[in-house]
Parts: sequence; C-alpha cells; structure tokens
Amino acid sequence: MHALTLPQGSGPNRLGIVSTYPPTRCGIARYTAALVTHLGDAAPDLDVDVVRIIDDAPPVSGLGQVGMEFDPNSAVSVRAAARHLNRCDLVIIQHEYGIFGGDDGESVLDLADQLGTPLVTVAHTVVSSPSDRQRHILTELHERSNLVVLSEAARSALAASYDIPRSEVVVIPHGSLWAPAPARSGPRRELVTWGLLGPGKGLEMSIEAMALLRDIEPGLRYRIVGRTHPVVARRSGSAYRRRLEEIVGSLKLDDMVEFVDRYLDDDDLYRLVASSDLVVAPYETVEQVTSGVLVDAVAAGRPVVATRFPHAVEMLEGGAGLVVDHDASALAAGLRALIEDDHAYQRAVETAATRSSEVSWKSGAQRYADLARSLIPAGMSIHN
Repeated sequence: MHALTLPQGSGPNRLGIVSTYPPTRCGIARYTAALVTHLGDAAPDLDVDVVRIIDDAPPVSGLGQVGMEFDPNSAVSVRAAARHLNRCDLVIIQHEYGIFGGDDGESVLDLADQLGTPLVTVAHTVVSSPSDRQRHILTELHERSNLVVLSEAARSALAASYDIPRSEVVVIPHGSLWAPAPARSGPRRELVTWGLLGPGKGLEMSIEAMALLRDIEPGLRYRIVGRTHPVVARRSGSAYRRRLEEIVGSLKLDDMVEFVDRYLDDDDLYRLVASSDLVVAPYETVEQVTSGVLVDAVAAGRPVVATRFPHAVEMLEGGAGLVVDHDASALAAGLRALIEDDHAYQRAVETAATRSSEVSWKSGAQRYADLARSLIPAGMSIHN
C-alpha cells in the first residue's frame, strides 16, 4: 500500500487513530492530542475515533475522542481493536517501538494484518542502526501501509538503513502548538531543558557544561524540567535523579542548576520556555531523527544549543541555534557564544521565529487532512 495519490474523493467520514493518549504523559500522546484538536479545524468532515493504547494511566474509554482502549500484549484485545478500527474509512497508527508491548512492539503487525482499511503508519522512531527485529517491524509496516515521518532526516534514515525508497515516504514535520515569544531584554542568563528524565538525555554533560560557565556574571540559572521517565522510575525509583543531584552538588552548582520535578501542562511549559533565553538539547544520541522539544523550542522563537544529531542539524542549519559536538566543553562553548554575542543571538531569535510557522499544528493538520482525503477514492467512504 505505497501509493499516495489515489483519486480524490470527499474524504473519509471516520478516521481511526491508534496511539497513546492523555491522560498518558508522553510525547506521542501529546502529539496525537494536538493532531486530533487541529484536525477538527482542518477537516471538520472527519469523525476522529482514537483507539488508546493501555498503559499505567487511568482508563478513559468513551470519553471525548477515545472510542476504545486495548492492550497490545493481549491477542484478544488486539482482535477487538481491529474489529473496532475496521468500521473506519482510514486508520493512522502512531508507531514507536516501546508502546506496542514486548519484543519491540511486534504486536503492531498483528493489528495491521487484521485491518481491511487503508492504513497510514507515522514512524516516530527511525533507528539508523536497527536490530533485525526493529528493521523487520518497520519494513513490514511499510508493506502494509503508507509511511509518514516527521523529518527529512527520518526519510533519509529509512532509505539508508531499511531500503525504503524516499518516494514512498511522506514527510509531515512535527507540529507545535506554540508561537514565537518576544526575546527577553537584559543579560541572557536563563537556560532550560525539559522532558522526561532518564539516561541518554545528556543531562550529565549539560550540568558539567554549567561548571565551565561559572565565570559569567551575573550568574546563569539552568532549569531542568520534568519528571523521571516512568520506565526508569519503575526500574530504579529516583536513583537517576539523585545521581544528577549528586553531580550538581559535587560541582558546587546548587546556585546555578534547578530541578523542576513535576509535569507541566502545555500553557505552563510555554510560559517557562518564553521566560528563558536559550534551550539546551544535550542528547547523547547521534541517531535521533525527531525531537518534539527541538520543534517546540524553535516554534517559541528560542535559540537552541544542541549536540549533533540528525534532527538538530536539520532544524538548526538555517541559524536558529548551534549544533555542537557531544562533550561538555563544546556545549559550554556553544552556549557562551550565544550568551555573549548580541548579534549572533538576535539572528538566531529571528531565524527561529521565521521557522515557527513551518512547524505549526495548523499546517501539519492540514497536510494530514489532505493525505487522508487522497487515500479514499471517490464514493468509497463506507459511512456516506
């Protein structure tokens, strides 16, 4: 099911979306909630039906857009979800290896096999060096569905590591709800990183970078915002957060580094980012092809200093920030450059603001609506 240019029709009346969903607090749940909201404006003819992947959050079936919930680890539950989704005209699966149960979420293929409707798979994670099973899952989803990715970097990775032709992949950039905030006046001293905390986020590196910027006066404040990732918390409780706090203490950075250990809703998070000068994205990965944090930062008009990973290169190459090597010295040097150089900082702010409209959810939802309509031939909607 590779063709993306089927005859234009009036569009499906019912669109099924398989995903995590609020009250789950994760990036894909937030992404899907925003998509559902903005599809209401872009495609009022679509009746959106969310099939929510069960997790630790409270059940919400029958509330709002959630038509049902299912457990991807249960074959019976997967069959029930497929029956429900087969009443739709088009199904969108939000895919990430960790949300469809064990074995890298291989049960997503069981679900796809039981669907008789046109299918779109949105690949949120494209691993550049996948395991055999990871490659198998994504290539099989490609055979069964139309693939959407959230960046050009992801499309390039599919071509290079999965032998999936670029022409068979649609790019719909990760959307943001935010708009550019005016730059703060005065010295640039407020830095922020946010997201679920866990190994691989590079926070040890960014904390060490703060120690190299201790000479800046007035002093910097670096806020690390977010709860511990639920998987990390289940495995080791608060041990990871305590380790970060110990690094802060050992470097005598208690007056510079602040942990905000709570979940912020979108409005509160936007206000916090708008009150900051720079966003720090110190990820350890060299493979990440999509970062919602990066998109939101640029959408808010905030320059980013990021370690070198594919999506950072793609988003920041026009000047909305700096991409640096994966070490504390390089990160500190990049931050110092934008803190001390007024011209460079203002240019980054202006570039980020210019790019903001490119990643608006209004634009993204319209592209999803157009894709949905293209996949239902004229007169084929089962609900007309």
